Amino acid sequence: MTSYKEFAGKNIELAVKKACGKLKIDQEKIKYKVISHGSTGIFGLAGRKKAKIIVSVPEKEEAVKKQVKEKNLTEKIEINKNDTVNNEENQNEFRTDSVLIGKEVLQKIIDSITADAKIEIMEKSNKTIFNVVGGNSALLIGKRGKTLEAIQLVVEKVINKQNEKRCRTVVDIEGYKDKRISYLKSLANRLAEKCKKFGKPMSLGEMNAHDRRIIHITLKSDKGVSTRSKGEGVLRKIVIFPKKSAHQKKEMSQA
Repeated sequence: MTSYKEFAGKNIELAVKKACGKLKIDQEKIKYKVISHGSTGIFGLAGRKKAKIIVSVPEKEEAVKKQVKEKNLTEKIEINKNDTVNNEENQNEFRTDSVLIGKEVLQKIIDSITADAKIEIMEKSNKTIFNVVGGNSALLIGKRGKTLEAIQLVVEKVINKQNEKRCRTVVDIEGYKDKRISYLKSLANRLAEKCKKFGKPMSLGEMNAHDRRIIHITLKSDKGVSTRSKGEGVLRKIVIFPKKSAHQKKEMSQA
């Protein structure tokens, strides 16, 4: 898993030195992209902005793997292998560029909604995760996560426009998505119990496809209920139905 960290300084050189010191990486080995070269402001005084860079920080395990791979390549000088490695490096570099563009777009969006919000980036399970920290999280999430969903859609479109291969992208606000999943699972189980207790269908309000899927999966193994989506369009309701037992079905057929 590769993570990214942002560093700032009066100029690019100082920002790089700061990153090297913090991460304990030699200046010759550090991999970074320039976000902003900074500005001197009015007459070199007011409005001065620092230069910013983003540094890729590979995990120790990946660093070891990379060293082994480089050693093997040195021992076996094969043109095809070298070409493949070069292509992978180019693709990774191109992906990093698109992630930075996505980060820049996301930062502009959140800055237009709230102040003092920062973005943390990490790579996990072939997904790029942008986690927004600080600012007014309620405004960024919106009612039932609708604002966050719209933000994710924009960022995803921007990143995938830069890549030939589709990149899986997640935009989160201070871990909201994991909390939302836990809440939906709890809600599904609670309503399923009511449904079985009273023998009546239970309805949940309009939900997007992602949230509906969580409800369906959560109750899939519950033999006492079944679930069904109702409605048309992107947002649909979910109805939880009680399943009749074999004994109840027999009584109904005899009546």
